[in-house]
Amino acid sequence: MNLVMRKRALNALAKVADWIDNKNTVGAGNRWVKDTYEELSHLASIKVKHAICKDPSLAKYEYRCFTHKDKWVVAYKIKGQKFIVYRFIYGPWLDY
Repeated sequence: MNLVMRKRALNALAKVADWIDNKNTVGAGNRWVKDTYEELSHLASIKVKHAICKDPSLAKYEYRCFTHKDKWVVAYKIKGQKFIVYRFIYGPWLDY
Protein backbone atom coordinates (compact mmCIF):
# COMPACT_ATOMS: atom_id res chain seq x y z
CA MET A 1 0.00 0.00 0.00
CA ASN A 2 1.31 3.47 -0.85
CA LEU A 3 1.52 6.34 1.62
CA VAL A 4 0.06 9.63 0.37
CA MET A 5 0.30 12.82 2.41
CA ARG A 6 -2.17 15.60 1.66
CA LYS A 7 -0.99 19.22 1.63
CA ARG A 8 -2.68 20.08 4.94
CA ALA A 9 -0.93 17.19 6.73
CA LEU A 10 2.43 18.07 5.16
CA ASN A 11 2.08 21.70 6.26
CA ALA A 12 1.32 20.59 9.82
CA LEU A 13 4.38 18.31 9.84
CA ALA A 14 6.56 21.14 8.55
CA LYS A 15 5.33 23.49 11.29
CA VAL A 16 6.05 20.89 13.96
CA ALA A 17 9.54 20.31 12.52
CA ASP A 18 10.25 24.06 12.63
CA TRP A 19 9.07 24.24 16.23
CA ILE A 20 11.26 21.24 17.18
CA ASP A 21 14.28 22.82 15.45
CA ASN A 22 13.75 26.07 17.38
CA LYS A 23 13.27 24.24 20.67
CA ASN A 24 16.13 21.73 20.22
CA THR A 25 19.22 21.45 18.06
CA VAL A 26 19.18 22.14 14.34
CA GLY A 27 18.23 18.98 12.48
CA ALA A 28 16.08 17.55 15.25
CA GLY A 29 12.94 18.56 13.35
CA ASN A 30 14.08 16.74 10.23
CA ARG A 31 14.84 13.61 12.24
CA TRP A 32 11.39 13.79 13.84
CA VAL A 33 9.70 14.12 10.43
CA LYS A 34 11.76 11.20 9.08
CA ASP A 35 10.76 8.99 12.03
CA THR A 36 7.11 10.00 11.66
CA TYR A 37 7.15 9.30 7.93
CA GLU A 38 8.74 5.90 8.53
CA GLU A 39 6.05 5.00 11.07
CA LEU A 40 3.28 6.07 8.69
CA SER A 41 4.89 4.11 5.85
CA HIS A 42 5.08 1.04 8.06
CA LEU A 43 1.40 1.33 9.01
CA ALA A 44 0.50 1.66 5.34
CA SER A 45 2.59 -1.39 4.42
CA ILE A 46 0.89 -3.63 7.01
CA LYS A 47 -2.54 -2.31 5.96
CA VAL A 48 -3.58 -1.21 9.43
CA LYS A 49 -7.16 0.03 9.82
CA HIS A 50 -8.24 2.00 12.91
CA ALA A 51 -11.70 3.04 14.07
CA ILE A 52 -13.52 6.09 12.72
CA CYS A 53 -12.39 9.26 14.53
CA LYS A 54 -14.22 10.23 17.73
CA ASP A 55 -14.03 13.94 16.99
CA PRO A 56 -17.25 14.96 15.18
CA SER A 57 -15.47 17.31 12.77
CA LEU A 58 -13.28 14.42 11.56
CA ALA A 59 -15.91 11.68 11.81
CA LYS A 60 -18.20 13.46 9.35
CA TYR A 61 -15.55 12.82 6.65
CA GLU A 62 -15.24 9.20 7.82
CA TYR A 63 -11.55 9.64 8.62
CA ARG A 64 -9.89 6.94 10.68
CA CYS A 65 -7.67 8.15 13.52
CA PHE A 66 -4.82 7.04 15.72
CA THR A 67 -2.43 8.83 18.05
CA HIS A 68 1.21 9.34 17.23
CA LYS A 69 3.63 9.69 20.14
CA ASP A 70 0.75 10.31 22.58
CA LYS A 71 0.20 13.91 21.41
CA TRP A 72 -0.66 13.92 17.74
CA VAL A 73 -3.76 12.64 15.99
CA VAL A 74 -3.35 11.29 12.47
CA ALA A 75 -6.56 11.27 10.40
CA TYR A 76 -6.46 9.10 7.30
CA LYS A 77 -8.47 7.08 4.81
CA ILE A 78 -7.67 3.98 2.84
CA LYS A 79 -8.68 4.14 -0.80
CA GLY A 80 -7.69 1.18 -2.92
CA GLN A 81 -3.94 0.78 -2.50
CA LYS A 82 -3.46 4.25 -0.98
CA PHE A 83 -3.08 5.12 2.70
CA ILE A 84 -3.98 8.82 2.52
CA VAL A 85 -3.11 11.05 5.50
CA TYR A 86 -5.43 14.06 5.49
CA ARG A 87 -4.73 15.67 8.85
CA PHE A 88 -1.97 15.77 11.46
CA ILE A 89 -3.38 17.52 14.54
CA TYR A 90 -2.17 18.37 18.01
CA GLY A 91 -4.50 16.17 20.11
CA PRO A 92 -5.59 18.64 22.82
CA TRP A 93 -7.07 20.90 20.12
CA LEU A 94 -9.76 18.33 19.32
CA ASP A 95 -13.22 18.11 20.92
CA TYR A 96 -13.76 14.57 22.15
